[in-house]
Amino acid sequence: MQYLRPNEVRSKTFRRKKQGYDPGQVNEFLLIIADALAGRIRLNPDHVRTVRFATVPNGYDPLSVDGVLHVLELQVRNGIILPTGLNTGEDLHARKLPKSGTGYDRAEVDAFIARAAANLDGRGAMTSTEVRNTRFSTTSGLLGKGYQVQAVDALLDDLEQELRFRGR
Repeated sequence: MQYLRPNEVRSKTFRRKKQGYDPGQVNEFLLIIADALAGRIRLNPDHVRTVRFATVPNGYDPLSVDGVLHVLELQVRNGIILPTGLNTGEDLHARKLPKSGTGYDRAEVDAFIARAAANLDGRGAMTSTEVRNTRFSTTSGLLGKGYQVQAVDALLDDLEQELRFRGR
């Protein structure tokens, strides 16, 4: 059984069937589960077990969705939190962010990562809430000085989870 990190839950996709679960409803519920796994909200695991979705044409394969929800219900019920791999500032710097013509401003992201790395090494007082509320400017694409938004958001999810784990 493979457990999932919050950022993996947020980006989860499923095969489509002629008739399947409404993708919008499934995706919305997965965001709630991801927030619960990240420690942002409390979620009753029975709700994960009993959730129902509308059936629509070209929806998500119900068997695939139900299988993932079964694993996530066990994960929520047992409080299983996977390690983020962000033990030190060096670990944070080792996560290479893909560059993009449009995306988050590289200079802002790099400055934030430098502060966060120092924090992971015990030099600073950054909190999970600060990470959660961080916003970056976006680039227009003309200068090509951005980082891919999804990659940065996934890194922020892991950093937030690590700081919550550390009680910050």
